[in-house]
Amino acid sequence: MKNGINLKFKNPLTLFLCISLFVVFGINAQNEEKKEAEQQETVIEAISIDDISNQTEKLGLRILNLKNILKPSANVSKVDSLLQIVTIEITAKKKEVFEQLKNIDKRELETIKLVWKNYHSTLKDYQETLKDRTENVSEIYDELSEEIKKWKQTKEKLVSEGNSSDVSKSLNSMISKLQEVMDLSLGRLDDIFLIQNNITELILIIDEVTHEINSVEKELKKEYFTLDALPIWEITTTKNTGDQNIDNKIIPETSIKQELITNLSELKTFLIFKKNALILQIFFILLLIILMISVNKSWKVAINTLTNPIEKEAKVIVTHPFSAALVIGVLVTAYFYDGLIPIFREIHIFLVILGTVFLLPKLTVNKFRLPLLLLFFVFIIQIIATYHLHEEFTSRLLTIFEAVIIFFALKKARAIMNEYPERFDRIHNLFTKLAVIYMVMLILAIIANVIGMVGLSEFVVTGIFFSTIFALIVYLIVKVITGLVIILFKLKKSSNIQTLSTMVDATNQRFQPILYWMGFLFWVYFSLAGFGIYNTILEWINETLLIKWQIGEMTISLGGILAFSSIFIITLLLAKLAASIFQDEWMIKTLPRGVAPAISLLLRIILIAIGFYVGMSAAGIDLSKLGFIIGTLGVGIGFGLQNVVLNFVAGLILAFERPVNLGDVIEVDQEKGIITNIGVRSSNIRTYTGAEAIIPNGDLISKKVINWTLTNRDRRSKILMKTSADADPEKVIELFNSIAAENEKTYAEPAPKTYFYGYNEDGNLDFALMYWTTFSDTLNTDHTIALKLFKKLKEEGISAPIPTRRIIK
Repeated sequence: MKNGINLKFKNPLTLFLCISLFVVFGINAQNEEKKEAEQQETVIEAISIDDISNQTEKLGLRILNLKNILKPSANVSKVDSLLQIVTIEITAKKKEVFEQLKNIDKRELETIKLVWKNYHSTLKDYQETLKDRTENVSEIYDELSEEIKKWKQTKEKLVSEGNSSDVSKSLNSMISKLQEVMDLSLGRLDDIFLIQNNITELILIIDEVTHEINSVEKELKKEYFTLDALPIWEITTTKNTGDQNIDNKIIPETSIKQELITNLSELKTFLIFKKNALILQIFFILLLIILMISVNKSWKVAINTLTNPIEKEAKVIVTHPFSAALVIGVLVTAYFYDGLIPIFREIHIFLVILGTVFLLPKLTVNKFRLPLLLLFFVFIIQIIATYHLHEEFTSRLLTIFEAVIIFFALKKARAIMNEYPERFDRIHNLFTKLAVIYMVMLILAIIANVIGMVGLSEFVVTGIFFSTIFALIVYLIVKVITGLVIILFKLKKSSNIQTLSTMVDATNQRFQPILYWMGFLFWVYFSLAGFGIYNTILEWINETLLIKWQIGEMTISLGGILAFSSIFIITLLLAKLAASIFQDEWMIKTLPRGVAPAISLLLRIILIAIGFYVGMSAAGIDLSKLGFIIGTLGVGIGFGLQNVVLNFVAGLILAFERPVNLGDVIEVDQEKGIITNIGVRSSNIRTYTGAEAIIPNGDLISKKVINWTLTNRDRRSKILMKTSADADPEKVIELFNSIAAENEKTYAEPAPKTYFYGYNEDGNLDFALMYWTTFSDTLNTDHTIALKLFKKLKEEGISAPIPTRRIIK
């Protein structure tokens, strides 16, 4: 390098990461600087004397309108009346809850926690209502303040100019009316403030109770690796003899009856409070059932006649609409509620497992119903066990019994999956390996229960049960959702068979794998929740993300860095996935030529830009202060990124103009091959020698590019032949034309033609056979026709003598 500066970046990803870090840290440094001075107040101009009459009339109408708006709000009055009821309830229940927390089990604690969570949610709704009203009244107050200032300034101006006292009295009257409305708005704000203050006090009470509930919840979480009970063989059996036997029989039955009554009462109260969500849930499930029944009636095809496995599963689903709706509908609509009390949650799980027991074997193999029934039986045992928590011996025996049943269910399920691995695609490997781990853990849980580590035993058995059953439920839900997508395709009666087949294949290749990954994440969530460690892990993550470092005037938080990194990485993956979908063969065939690659390129650019923006926002970066950074980047672009920007812009031009498309055969820079990818910076060409040539997008725009397949794939082929001088040219022409026309790859229009060029320099006759064929068939067709010409000429006795040359010295 002799003169100037030459910056080269061999790895664009490294360059982009450097720029990203520069932007992040640069903007963080700006955020720590002091804020700019407040903007100057808007100058209020006095009203001209000619316009006072007109403005007075308008202001009178506006005052009437504002008084109407400032009338007591029905919503605020409703909040005030409901708040009084809630205040009485919360005050009364606070002492009751503190008494209950002294001796409470986990199940009752969940119910109480949900009740207070609902109180908190209700008060937050009240706050939102009051906030909207406060903003509305505050805007009126600010408007009136500006009006009063304007009219006072007008009065001062007219008085200083010596106008009549009548005008001054008129202005005083308007100012007085404005002040009256302003006082009214202040009164409304005071009323709202009092209500808001009461809500705040109640929220503080709720936070106090919630804090106490969380403390008790943490205390209930035992140290699992400790002996928290006697060995099972040392538990006294005196309760099974004598008169005490009668008492101990009566007490549990009475307790069970009381608990059932209490749970049913809680369920009734909960459903009344959440009646809108319940109605919506029932409506959603009924809608699914009606949809599948209607599709089943219109889709009159026998299952055994279908060849595509996805279509077979869809047909099985629509023939069992109640089971499918029960699984997908109940699980999805459970999120319509802010939270579920234990008994209502158990009803949901009961219905979902019941639907899974019936439907999943029909989608896989009937033998799989046995392990599902065993797991369903375990769930029933767990429900029964909740009413025997005070009976230690019975509870421990039930836990051991559950562990044994789950063990055999896992063993049987694993054997069936190994026998029919093709029926359990995408879950077979994970489940069979996980089953072995879980079976070992169950054996340890049984041993732990026997020696007295009851907490550990219950923790392991409950966690494994929910992890296993939800793995199968999520697997079934993925199949049901895939089936519903196929059902939607079947509802489009205007679509032809080829289009439907294409969409079904696309669902199998792209949509279903995405569902499986989403299902895996949900399964991880359910497993952590089943083991009871989800909240603990979440709290630990939240605490970790609050870690900050101070570097000069710049604050860097671990949460901000991880938020930016994770969002941007996820965005890159989504961009790659979305782009690959539009580059699939089925999508290229479905959309007009060149549209799919263009959408793929634009989608990548848009998603990456959005991900970068959202990542910065999540990192707490003020995006309004990008001016300095953009200027700095402009300098960097001017020095070393010209080619990057050129290729980026060229990629956009390729997307809109579409001079080349995926699958086109092009020739550029002495490279000839098929375009396999059109990227943001460069495009890939697979040459006919098997090499991959990476061509910058700028070259595809600025250089000469020969596109052999831009508008069509029709190509003219030419075969040169020669014969001896004594051959009949007309016979040769007819022979050549007939051979070319007989080939199925040549076009009938334009028809093959043979041209006679006369004698060549060797004294032979020259002929040229020309015909049209598809570009991809050119080589094979040329070879086939040339070989037939050679054989036919030989059969007809027409030769092409090789010229002999003599060298005379």
